[in-house]
Amino acid sequence: MKKNISMISLLGGFALLIAGAVLLSSCEGPAGPPGLDGEDGEDGRDANETCIICHNAEVVLLAKQQQTLSSHHLTGGNYGRNHTDCAVCHTHQGFIEVQATGLLETANTIDDPAPINCRTCHLIHHNYDESDWGLVTTSAVDLRHGDATVDLGGSDNLCVNCHQSLALNPLPVPGGADVSIVSSRYGPHHGPQANTLWGVGGYEIEGSKSYPAPGTHAHANAGCVMCHMAEVPYGGVTAGGHTFNMTYEYHGSTEENINGCVGCHQSLEEFDYNDLQTEVEGLMAQIQAIMVTNGWLTESGSVIASSGTPLVLSPDEAGAIVNFKTMEEDRSHGIHNPVYTVALLTNTLESLGK
Repeated sequence: MKKNISMISLLGGFALLIAGAVLLSSCEGPAGPPGLDGEDGEDGRDANETCIICHNAEVVLLAKQQQTLSSHHLTGGNYGRNHTDCAVCHTHQGFIEVQATGLLETANTIDDPAPINCRTCHLIHHNYDESDWGLVTTSAVDLRHGDATVDLGGSDNLCVNCHQSLALNPLPVPGGADVSIVSSRYGPHHGPQANTLWGVGGYEIEGSKSYPAPGTHAHANAGCVMCHMAEVPYGGVTAGGHTFNMTYEYHGSTEENINGCVGCHQSLEEFDYNDLQTEVEGLMAQIQAIMVTNGWLTESGSVIASSGTPLVLSPDEAGAIVNFKTMEEDRSHGIHNPVYTVALLTNTLESLGK
């Protein structure tokens, strides 16, 4: 009998809870106070119109985002390099930090690194107006290696911050002491394009070719954006624009985006203008063959050196490696600075006895 009473009590209590919940749900409290109105812009634009400057019916943002997804900034695991000395260029957080501090390293390893993205370069959601399209920096850049300040002007300077040689250690000095190389990765690192474009940072061995004065040739005046962001004939998803890529696939073949070049070189049909790339590739092949024979480089191009077995060379010999690795990592095959590239490689080859 007690069981039945307990069960009835339990069911009754449950019914009361349900009834209470229904009653409460049907009640509404007093409305809260209205929020503050958005402030109108100084230009008289209604505050509600701020967002549609960028977020509107057009697909400009979507197109640029799709292009960026094909950029090397977001591909190949590049942003996994989050240590203090790498994060400054390989992560969004690192780049923004050093722009604020002026240092060459981040204070700490970057946790949860993000790749270089729209907000790395642009002032997105800083002022919520047209200035959000502006760039984080356009200032001239003091190179880490090459004892020069590069000023390509405007947006091109943004690229220089990362696309430059790292400081060489050890640094070969003409007429100085022998150099002891202890790393298989000895050289300028993977992005010396600004150094090549400006014409500084190579080991300038005397020879039959003269070196042009830094920053004086036409391609330095052209900068980076003119060619690397030029529109391609068949859409801009894999080349040009915010992909920054110079080649693209079209109907199974690799095409070269020459749209940024023909404004100055009207007759140009391919990158190998006046056989420049053919000449540079020939010089590179000869230099590499000699270095492999000398036991300085592997067939794949790595320096044969370690802390346990240093590679000890004269300054000119170590400088020859620097020049080879710089032009290898530049990857333009002479286009960034034709005269400087040919002079550097020709004089290097002559110094090696060929």
